[in-house]
Amino acid sequence: MSNPPLLNQIREMILSGELVPGERITEVGLAKKLGVSRTPIRSALPMLAADGYIEPVGKRGYSVKKFILEEALEALELRAILEGVAAKYLAEKGVGEDLLREMELCLRQGDEIFKKRYVTQEDEQRYGEMNARFHKLVVDNCGSQSLIAFVERLNKLPFIGPSVMVFDQVGLDKAFEMLFRAHGQHHDLVEAIRDGDAARAESVFREHGNAQRHSLFSRVDQRNILFNRETASGRGKDR
Repeated sequence: MSNPPLLNQIREMILSGELVPGERITEVGLAKKLGVSRTPIRSALPMLAADGYIEPVGKRGYSVKKFILEEALEALELRAILEGVAAKYLAEKGVGEDLLREMELCLRQGDEIFKKRYVTQEDEQRYGEMNARFHKLVVDNCGSQSLIAFVERLNKLPFIGPSVMVFDQVGLDKAFEMLFRAHGQHHDLVEAIRDGDAARAESVFREHGNAQRHSLFSRVDQRNILFNRETASGRGKDR
């Protein structure tokens, strides 16, 4: 059985540079570092490898992968564009009552998180899970199988999926501000879809993608550690 808080903690260690690219990871070493037993680590490592954060080395070990910053930003940009189109399609075709209820449930779950006017690391995990469900509802019901397949492929890349919301490097106060604003966009999107306003729905959901982009950029001091700056096409400037 997966342990989402543990998975998120290890992702954060990779994203912050605490686990550096190329570093060898073992069950024993990581369990000792995190103060947990080997059992949840044994379950977590294959999942992290499947998601592209680490790669197998030898018979039982893993090492941290190195990522190209420009490729990660490009993937986030593409996902935002495609999800914007998905929101447009959904608004154009209309939303049924069952789907609308599921989206409104996500809104209420998010509202509950922000009711106390601050967030904890547990809230961050809850928001990420809700955010992933919300995005999936929009994309999976847009009516375009090609678009759904493209987004699913992008979401398998490290740090790209909508469930990945880790803000430890910027602090929880900043995390509250960023996530609260992003959840407001959830409300705006549901309103636009309910009203059949396709242009607004597309615009809101594309802008919504910037929340995760800011999360990635919050690691600005870690980029040279975590990310390979080389690109095949010579794209070397930040966007």
